[in-house]
Amino acid sequence: MLYVDGMNGVIKHDETVQWLYTLTGSKFRLVVKTALKLLLVFVEYSESNAPLLIQAVTAVDTKRGVKPWSNIMEILEEKDGVDTELLVYAMTLVNKTLSGLPDQDTFYDVVDCLEELGIAAVSQRHLSKKGTDLDLVEQLNIYEVVLRHEDGDETVELPPSGCRDRRRASVCSGGGGGAEHRGLDCRRSRRHSVQSIRSPLSAPTSPSSQSAPGLQPSQVPDVREKYSNFSKNSYHSSRPPSGSSVPTTPTSSLSPPQEARLER
Repeated sequence: MLYVDGMNGVIKHDETVQWLYTLTGSKFRLVVKTALKLLLVFVEYSESNAPLLIQAVTAVDTKRGVKPWSNIMEILEEKDGVDTELLVYAMTLVNKTLSGLPDQDTFYDVVDCLEELGIAAVSQRHLSKKGTDLDLVEQLNIYEVVLRHEDGDETVELPPSGCRDRRRASVCSGGGGGAEHRGLDCRRSRRHSVQSIRSPLSAPTSPSSQSAPGLQPSQVPDVREKYSNFSKNSYHSSRPPSGSSVPTTPTSSLSPPQEARLER
């Protein structure tokens, strides 16, 4: 793969690319690391190789009955223990693949698969953890910034090693127009869609106004009334409330037989 003829042979042979991706799920870290390095060489050789890798990933994982990029996500989730180099190589491969894609639809197809597999939570866990490798932090930030930029966030600046802006101009059906036109017609990521759905929702009601779990609304007043009566009965049986006027009758502290003896 380090020579032109060898790389051209790999490009024309889909089974080799599929085999390399399959090796990223190996139980041996050295095999996984070598496979990731070779896939990075493959993707960085030409931008046209990124779609070929996506096809290979989709073919392998579909045959296994799992979502595409499951092997990469298992590495990022540290399924087989912590290995910083594996994490950096895996995230770099994701970013290099995304940066080489010529259209935004393919970009979002890959991103949505990663989002469904939980890359947002994995990224947040690594970024919030103390002592995370700086190279890994850089690659995770690149992914987040590029995704926000593709979703139309004009306030973020693409890093020097991030993807180019050509997808933003080629995705819209009208073929032209300004940022406002692109913002209406462009496809957005799954994460952006979920956030857009959650934002208009009204704030949750206070706990005091919510019904008790597992009870129908009509049952709640009865339960409260029973509890109120129970509390009042228990309280009055022990002592009268302070400040209340309770009528009393003079009674003797002696029992009737004792009173009869005294009269005699």
